[in-house]
Amino acid sequence: MRKADIVKHVLRWVAGVLLSGCDVLSNPLTPSPTPSTAAPTTLPATLTQQVFLPFVQVQSDSAKQEPLSSGWRVLFINGDHIPESGYPHSRVYDDGSKPESFSRLRVEVLEQELGLQVDEFILTREAAITPERLAPYRLVVLGSNGRPLSEAEVSALTAFYERGGRVLTYADFQYGPDNWESDNRFLRQFGIEVLPDNFQPATVITDVETTHPIFADVRAFGVEGASQFIVRVHVLGDPVMVLAACTPLLRSGCAIRPEEQALLLPGDRVVCTWVRENAAGGKLAGTCDRNTFHNGSGPGSDLDQHDNRTYARNLFRWLTQ
Repeated sequence: MRKADIVKHVLRWVAGVLLSGCDVLSNPLTPSPTPSTAAPTTLPATLTQQVFLPFVQVQSDSAKQEPLSSGWRVLFINGDHIPESGYPHSRVYDDGSKPESFSRLRVEVLEQELGLQVDEFILTREAAITPERLAPYRLVVLGSNGRPLSEAEVSALTAFYERGGRVLTYADFQYGPDNWESDNRFLRQFGIEVLPDNFQPATVITDVETTHPIFADVRAFGVEGASQFIVRVHVLGDPVMVLAACTPLLRSGCAIRPEEQALLLPGDRVVCTWVRENAAGGKLAGTCDRNTFHNGSGPGSDLDQHDNRTYARNLFRWLTQ
């Protein structure tokens, strides 16, 4: 065979190989290779699905990853009481123009940072808490009850928790005169009782359990006019964990009235933050003041003071994860 023929033959062979490779890549009907029977490779825990997308940088910083609770729904239950200020406090859906609004908590922390879906239900004398109303939600926040809860409403909340739901409670004078009794109708069955607002000036809570996720990177958070909780001695430890206390009770900002001191039994504790869990995955938590989460700036505490924002983020993340 002449040299020219040999060169032509080689060139035709190379072209055929290249063209056949292009067909495999471009033809959507080309059968996929037979799957390997070898065990799949385990990817490092730090990798996410983003690693398979073009031009997407994988974030290794846990604070920049997708929220753990993304997509969960949260229901704030707020009463219809109007305090002397002339407008309701701590609404999550309002124009955000008042210092006592929760709109920044909702938008900046719950929706943007944690990826939660937030709704608000106004509890009136005609409207009621029912199992059907609670069913779509991961977390229910008892923020403002201007009337006592009925037996049926307590039963609905209890069943919600026993099935794995989560409940957060805080109380405040601005929520109406029956607010504490309303929450206590639910809380007493767990050995917890919330005290009325102590009308004390703004103070900083530093006696915290830093090993719990709620207090990760939290050394202090602010309150004003705290509604602290009595944790009864027979439930201390397991299943109730005390995470923060306004101490000592004699100092300004922490003191409770003599008639409330008289309610304490030997071994009981007066606390600011507590949590409880059950075998079904249900979680309960209490925090002693709503002012910690306010928009600000105004009297008392707000979201941007101390470690309040971190505390809020940790608290709602723990309750929804």
